[in-house]
Amino acid sequence: MALRSDNRSTVPPLRSFAVILAFVCALAPLAAQAGGPAPADEYFGPFKESVLEIRNRLVAFERDTNRDLARNLRGIDTLEVTIEDWYRHYPDDPWIHGFVDRLVRVYRRAHAERDLRCTRARRIARSARR
Repeated sequence: MALRSDNRSTVPPLRSFAVILAFVCALAPLAAQAGGPAPADEYFGPFKESVLEIRNRLVAFERDTNRDLARNLRGIDTLEVTIEDWYRHYPDDPWIHGFVDRLVRVYRRAHAERDLRCTRARRIARSARR
């Protein structure tokens, strides 16, 4: 620590910068979880899908026939896991509620309303509405 001529200490600028940098780095994860929509370049779920990819898969399931949906229940379940991961990172994203409602409709069309993943999706839909 350096002393001025009037006996007051000065903090070296590098130390001040390091303290501020550490503080900003500590708050960065909290700012990312603060809420709002997920960025387009963030990836979720086991296959690391973007929000656009999630939307495209959901639209594809909505276009399938009921018979095809029943055969592809594993793919629907994977989509639910992906949306759940998205919800875990961005619970205040305004798009989640609509996506989950549409996913529950897909489960109904596949006659899988009692499926564990459908139950979890309905739970997310209820909490996303708040």
